[in-house]
Amino acid sequence: MSWDVLIIGGGPAGAVAAADLARRGYRVGVLERKRFPRAKLCGEFLAPTGVAHLQHGSLLDPLLRLGAHIVREAAFISSRGHRYTLPLAQFPDGAGFGLGISRATLDHLLLECARACGAEVLEQVCVTEAIASSGRIIGVRARMLPLGKRVTFLASVVIDASGRARALDPSSRSLKSESDSQFFAFQAHVSGIESIGEAVELYFYPSGYGGLVRLEGDLYNLCGLTKREILRRAESDLERLLTLTLRQNPRARETLRNARLESPLTGCGPLRFGLEALPHTHVVIGDAAALMDPFLGQGISNAMESGLLAAALVDAAFRMGDLRTLASRYARAFRRRFIRAWRAAALLRPVALHGDLGDRLLARLPERALAQHLLLRLIFGRKIG
Repeated sequence: MSWDVLIIGGGPAGAVAAADLARRGYRVGVLERKRFPRAKLCGEFLAPTGVAHLQHGSLLDPLLRLGAHIVREAAFISSRGHRYTLPLAQFPDGAGFGLGISRATLDHLLLECARACGAEVLEQVCVTEAIASSGRIIGVRARMLPLGKRVTFLASVVIDASGRARALDPSSRSLKSESDSQFFAFQAHVSGIESIGEAVELYFYPSGYGGLVRLEGDLYNLCGLTKREILRRAESDLERLLTLTLRQNPRARETLRNARLESPLTGCGPLRFGLEALPHTHVVIGDAAALMDPFLGQGISNAMESGLLAAALVDAAFRMGDLRTLASRYARAFRRRFIRAWRAAALLRPVALHGDLGDRLLARLPERALAQHLLLRLIFGRKIG
């Protein structure tokens, strides 16, 4: 089986790229390991820039009908209770608000949109090996689950949107680089939350930080970042984990007072954030390209944007008749587009993870307009508001 473009992974990055390329008239195949809808460990907050992409694709209204919750502000709360609130209308190039939406709902809608645009989507396909020729990946060998039938797929262009696993070159994200990180993520859906209104709240505590946002109905996403030792001590018990993490924050402790677990507690790690070298044998998008620090709240939006960036460059490469240099041109464009956000994250990460520094910053920000402006310029890199 062959296509013009083969995309490995049907999450937001892969689905958006597939839909865009199919609209442009290319034959697109998407291989997804899971069967959708499926749950995904994530903060499940879509920033205003991502909402703007949905509006452009006429997908916002369907998501709202499916129960997406409008989020109008982000609240950052220090370990001692100091609060800084950012109106999401200040995000540049955005819709003026964000969304709380489960990945099961969002990803399913985006993948169905790719199908409707003409992409051929095959689910429950496990990629086992990349096929290379003349320095480029031109296809994959895979197993069709659950029976394990072996199949070969070929394409003029191959895009890896498989997330942290990097299905096409898993060894490129070195074990050493991730083992250097001591941080692990955890997530669960909960109910019984004291109202947080139209806000996404980010709580800082001694071992990391965590967030809370309302999803469909009365369901809330509760997620966090903490150290390996804390997870070991919690022994997969949510109440014990919350006591060791989010309930160290006074605001979170009050908000989560009556929280009830509504989904299994999941975790992953160790996590390493920031830009890494991208391959020149194929195009890599979404989390397969780089992990975004969760406290910036732009992971899903950036994944979608990387998919659109890849689609535009793939289209240009076909038109120019130059697929050989596509991956290297994309790697340079990706770095130019996202380098400022990752540099900002690298500067802010020590503050976010250092209780005293974070507390002092959040205690002073509400009264210092210039500091707020500089912080937002650091993150977004252009005029705010």
